[in-house]
Amino acid sequence: MSRTLLFSAALVWAAAVGCGSDAEEAGAAWSSTIVLSGDESALFVANPDSGSVTVVDLPGGEVRWEVPVGGRPASLAVGADGRVVHVSVGDASLLVTLDAEDGSLLASATSFREPRGLVEDVRRNRLFVAAQGESAVAAYGLPDLRFLGAVEVGSDPSGLALDASGSILYATHLRTGDLSVIDVAAGSLVQVLETGPENNAARQVVLHPDGERAYLPLSRSRVESGRPTFENTVMPRVVAVDLSARRIVPRELLGLDTIDRPVGLPSSADFSPDGSLLFVANAASDDVSVVDLAAGLGVGHVDVGSNPQGIVVSGDGSTAWVHNALSDDVSVLDLAALEEVGRIVVTDNPLPDDVLAGKVLFHTSARPEMARDGWISCASCHLDGGHDGRTWVLEDGPRNTTPIRGLSATFPFHWSGDRVDLFDFQRTIREVQFGAGLSEEENSRLAAFLAFAEVPASPHPVDAAARRGEQVFAEAGCATCHSGAALTDGLVHDVGTGSAAGEMRGPSFDTPTLLGLHDTAPYLHDGSAPTLADVFAAPEGPHSLTGFTEEDVAALVAHLRTLPRATS
Repeated sequence: MSRTLLFSAALVWAAAVGCGSDAEEAGAAWSSTIVLSGDESALFVANPDSGSVTVVDLPGGEVRWEVPVGGRPASLAVGADGRVVHVSVGDASLLVTLDAEDGSLLASATSFREPRGLVEDVRRNRLFVAAQGESAVAAYGLPDLRFLGAVEVGSDPSGLALDASGSILYATHLRTGDLSVIDVAAGSLVQVLETGPENNAARQVVLHPDGERAYLPLSRSRVESGRPTFENTVMPRVVAVDLSARRIVPRELLGLDTIDRPVGLPSSADFSPDGSLLFVANAASDDVSVVDLAAGLGVGHVDVGSNPQGIVVSGDGSTAWVHNALSDDVSVLDLAALEEVGRIVVTDNPLPDDVLAGKVLFHTSARPEMARDGWISCASCHLDGGHDGRTWVLEDGPRNTTPIRGLSATFPFHWSGDRVDLFDFQRTIREVQFGAGLSEEENSRLAAFLAFAEVPASPHPVDAAARRGEQVFAEAGCATCHSGAALTDGLVHDVGTGSAAGEMRGPSFDTPTLLGLHDTAPYLHDGSAPTLADVFAAPEGPHSLTGFTEEDVAALVAHLRTLPRATS
């Protein structure tokens, strides 16, 4: 999708494209992996590993159908009339509309890259979609999913919410925890609310029934805490936002570790019908925190399945359904008793058994083998197997988080090359997460998962600049270290970046792979290069491009952003 289609003024998407419902009848809406039909006769679930959507008939809990939609469906929205369900398919950069009754495909369209959260604007028959890979929120007309326009909002937009009037759209930013405010009528970004410099993992924003507050479940990543331990590295938080004043309300911040108990990765939330209670699903600790909003206190806690990513509460407040993305089921919660009363299996995970078991270990903080007191999982920093965009001040010095995709081809591991194989991450579990450690069999399963994911092809085109950059790569001798299929020689080198204060292990660092660089900023071991161009700005050293022009450097960057290239 061309970037030239973006706009920042009142253009196409602000135009009416059909007759929708009255604003007063529509109510607020927000994106989720699990949604109820308007009459609560059906429950819709996105199955990321299976690449499918499942509908469950209520109240009985029988699966009516499951249909494939492509790579990693991320969010769902049920149409205003209850007859259709819309799906964002993240890895396929696709939007689809399914018939709610039988799951048949009604419409599909290529979307902006990596669509995540989506909400339906029933007033004007359109979908708003957070395009994480394009730093934009796009609009698509219904029923044919035609592209209407988009607004640039900054990096990593993830969750969306539309207020009850249909006039304001909110977008969370995964790696910053910020909240963008979009004027729907003008089709423009009007404000970005910064929730705090240490916040990230903000996947969803939910709007209180009274319309006065928004709540963002997220994590506080204390990257400069000195010597991080399980209890001061990541902190589970829910940020409160005053919607009329458009400001964060610090005194209403919910620290789940103090008002409830230590939990990991708050991911999603919903309210009791009267708005007195907030139910927060915690993706790492596999539980739900129940918070009395007036008192600011936890009043309940319910264990659920593996990796809960979504929660929805019934209209009468008696039941909640929790989507467990890695146990591939839905927990049914009795909210009067505050207990799980059943599970509904919604799909059969296609991953190999050992890979799935390792993925569960990677994402959980609930097991004492992986973490002490439920605080932190591997996924707390390696979000979705990727990275958090942070540089952590660790015992060895500052270390930029790297993704685990393609890990098996890049040993040794860690910036200092001190992890010699995939089984060596047992040390991280014990020394950072303070877990008891894995058995040999469990460690093999974790290693199987770490070795499983490959780096997807870059979405950036191989144009004339990239082809010139490939020549610059050769002429500058980059392949001396960045060689082979993974573009790394598996050795450590002194590249002149290891003399900063606080560095305890340098000056030599592991040669990183160049695959997937377009999505791994910042760069270098200490995150000191915000962009790829900054890597080559040093006046001397192996990354210095003395003798090359600015155009050559720009071309090299263009080449690096295309890696890995599609093989078709």
